[in-house]
Amino acid sequence: MKQNMICLEAPFHSPFEGTINLSMTAKEAISSQPPSHKGFLTIFQDESGLGAWNRRWCSVQDNKIYYWLYPEDEVNQNKQPHGEIDLRNCKTETVSIASRLDCARPNTFVLVIMQAAQPGDRASIITESNGKTTQTKYLLSADSREERKQWMEVLNKCLQSVLSWNH
Repeated sequence: MKQNMICLEAPFHSPFEGTINLSMTAKEAISSQPPSHKGFLTIFQDESGLGAWNRRWCSVQDNKIYYWLYPEDEVNQNKQPHGEIDLRNCKTETVSIASRLDCARPNTFVLVIMQAAQPGDRASIITESNGKTTQTKYLLSADSREERKQWMEVLNKCLQSVLSWNH
């Protein structure tokens, strides 16, 4: 874009006078389209008051992580996701490796989701509720170091998109 700008109120001792020619280009630093990714993750979940690791087929779409029991379930129109994690409610600003105090399982990272409390929300191994808000701490484990890095990169891009564009 080229535009001529006139400098009308330059200070008396300013070397600028007259017309300034300015050429400017702009480019998005962050894509407005959230990234997508698919693959297996093992998710730590509360099952009857006990913690259990469940391997799930996961898909990141529209700033959400959807998960199914099997990859075929995602393409089957009759199968609803087994669950979802809405990254728009993520309290975690940057996805990072879980500390050994939180989880000794290798290739695990953490997402903390905060949302308005719903009727029936209760405290558990992964959830805290104070009546106004409910916070859920998701531990997600990839199969390998390389896959963990890929998942963390995609999720960090999603979180950056959420923070930048308020999706």
